[in-house]
Amino acid sequence: MVLALLMVGSLAGLAGVEATLTEKAGAATVTLHAPARIRNGEFFEMRLQVTAHERIDELVVGVDAGLWEDFTINTFLPGATEEASEGGELRFTFGPLDAGDSFLLKVDGQINPDMLWRNEGTVTVYDGERAFAELPIVMEVLP
Repeated sequence: MVLALLMVGSLAGLAGVEATLTEKAGAATVTLHAPARIRNGEFFEMRLQVTAHERIDELVVGVDAGLWEDFTINTFLPGATEEASEGGELRFTFGPLDAGDSFLLKVDGQINPDMLWRNEGTVTVYDGERAFAELPIVMEVLP
């Protein structure tokens, strides 16, 4: 009976749900794929794809620091040419992106065992200091 309840809960999305958010801006189309519901202690993958419609002189990805609070980031590919912490945001600089080109950022992490309930924040994509896409995300963390 307990096993059946666990299986029904898993099928209902209690064990994990992923979300894909897309924003079409003038400069690019940005897609973020990440967990929306996950259990603590689990590994996860986030992918951010930027497809440039016009040249981006300096691609910068900003992540609200609260989004990754109590998370361990294991892989971050490709590596940023510059990393900074500004105004509660972790910023990663990747350089130019020509019109028609795509950029894929892959982040693998793990939810720390003491993390419960939810983290939320915004992933912002910039051309230098000018933001052109903002993707708000909520990650629910179940025990």
